[in-house]
Amino acid sequence: MADVDGLAAAMKSLLVFEGPGGLWSVFLEKYFSDVSVRLIRCADKHAAASFFDRVSPAAVFIEPSFLNLSLIQKIKVRCQTDPLFRVYRIGPQASAKNDIFFHTIFDQPVPHEFEKKWPETLPLPDIVKLLVIDDEQEIGSMVRDYFEGRSAPAFEIRHALNGREGMEAIERARPDIIILDIKMPVMDGREFYHELKRKGINIPVIIFFDSISGEELREIRKFGTPPAAEKGSRAGALPGLMALIKKTIYLEGKN
Repeated sequence: MADVDGLAAAMKSLLVFEGPGGLWSVFLEKYFSDVSVRLIRCADKHAAASFFDRVSPAAVFIEPSFLNLSLIQKIKVRCQTDPLFRVYRIGPQASAKNDIFFHTIFDQPVPHEFEKKWPETLPLPDIVKLLVIDDEQEIGSMVRDYFEGRSAPAFEIRHALNGREGMEAIERARPDIIILDIKMPVMDGREFYHELKRKGINIPVIIFFDSISGEELREIRKFGTPPAAEKGSRAGALPGLMALIKKTIYLEGKN
């Protein structure tokens, strides 16, 4: 867990209010390990409210037993001043209080249930501009077919066949997020990602890679820590990619 002091202003924070020995802190640390976010745990009920004096979290995960009057007031103020702020109740329903509007409730940290439910609570743009950079036309078509026609959010899809075309596409119109293949002609994913960082272009990137591209993925992570999703069948890969896109835009995008 990260310490509160010295937090980087550009990196969003999540607060976890959970007693000693709880399971949620470990689960959430693993779940959010693929995005740039600071997860901060408070196990002291008496100190919980003071965290809001030093951190403006994107979201909080909180056991009901932590909800004293001081913390309730801090959370209410945050809800009123930031429409993107999210509050989640964790743990058993016993002793729950209704003073706070919870965006949803999680009893147990069950991975597939959390992966399905949590992204649907996020405040996202009405339209997400998605740039797919992949030399396979089939991948571009698969992503387009899956994402287009949806709502809340809707998706606007563009497809570039290599990194050079991707750079040109960014110059014409900046996307909200990039889905990046690794092995491509002209300019591959490693070269593209390095160039993106060299130019200081701050657009969230998700690496969409084949299982045989592990070494190339490690090379990309010399320049940053983009989340990654492994290619596979439409049924297996795309729902997970959708959840990762929503998570990445909420925590790394310009909200």
